[in-house]
Amino acid sequence: MNTALKAGFAGALLGFVLAACTVKLDDGLRYTCTADTDCGGEGWKCTASTGKGWCCKPSPDGVEVCNGKDDDCDGKVDNTGKAEVCNGKDDDCNGKTDEGFDLNTQAANCGSCTTQCQANEECVVGKCTRRTETACNDNLDNDNNGLTDCADPSCKDQSCGQGCACDGHQKSEFICDDTVDNDGDTKTDCDDSDCAGRSCGPGCQCGTDGGVKRESDCFDAKDNDGDGFIDCADPDCLGNYCTDTSMGLYFTCAPGGVCNCNGGQMIQEATRVFCSDGIDNDCDGVKDCGDPHCDLKGCTSLNDTDCVCKNGIKTEGNCGNLADDDGDGKTDCADSDCAPGTACTKGAGGAGTCSSGTCQ
Repeated sequence: MNTALKAGFAGALLGFVLAACTVKLDDGLRYTCTADTDCGGEGWKCTASTGKGWCCKPSPDGVEVCNGKDDDCDGKVDNTGKAEVCNGKDDDCNGKTDEGFDLNTQAANCGSCTTQCQANEECVVGKCTRRTETACNDNLDNDNNGLTDCADPSCKDQSCGQGCACDGHQKSEFICDDTVDNDGDTKTDCDDSDCAGRSCGPGCQCGTDGGVKRESDCFDAKDNDGDGFIDCADPDCLGNYCTDTSMGLYFTCAPGGVCNCNGGQMIQEATRVFCSDGIDNDCDGVKDCGDPHCDLKGCTSLNDTDCVCKNGIKTEGNCGNLADDDGDGKTDCADSDCAPGTACTKGAGGAGTCSSGTCQ
């Protein structure tokens, strides 16, 4: 399914088989839903935990990337939550690459994202050049060019005091959690637009529009932004992970302030799609072939035969396709999963049977 809005199942009914109705859904249409059962199974789920949403099939890893699709099926497209960094990529999915980074003037990215000027250098037209203004907070015109401190281009990105750096020919606040007006503009921390998108302490980030603290750590049991709400109870956390994903747990904050498995979509791992996606879809602590529900199910999203889950591990299911289907480094007859006498394909072509680890 793509993002073109098409509601309902009109035109999807193809025919009847005996007393049962067989329905084929067009992947090019978008179908509205209120529950996963509306979406026909096979890994499709409804983006809405309550109310109306649309049927969506998550990507194999369930990670949102910039591709115009709702990869994690949370009802939002390209919401990676990432801030733009200088790396030649569109990190925040706004259609722009490395915006906010001036390779002609920024000492941290001078000429390229990987070039950083020395402390005594400035970036001039993309090249690191020795600085002329030696101090940027002494109220002196050190190089006698008529410009003092931050007003001198030579001071760009240099310290103008504690928690202050020169930016745009003026002082800029860059420590946003010390309750100090570091740049002397009468605005402090997140109330200063300089702090937009910057950290306001552990698990806290200033809003991109400034003036607002937002919870960014949603599983530390702390009210990081000081608004009286903790973790999933804070609206800032809706859709964010509320468990440590490095542990293989994919719980996200759902409406109502709860921390639910996959945002409330607890799906039993019982089809090849869920047994090969690397996600603990039912949040029982095991995933893919490690989950007993995957036993004898395919462990590749392509089919149910080439790779098969058995006794908690991947096994070679096709011993004649000259491929390492279970990813253990052994192909066809060389894999102990292919018992002697199993039909195989010889390396030079032609049918054979497995014998002594080769196809003969």
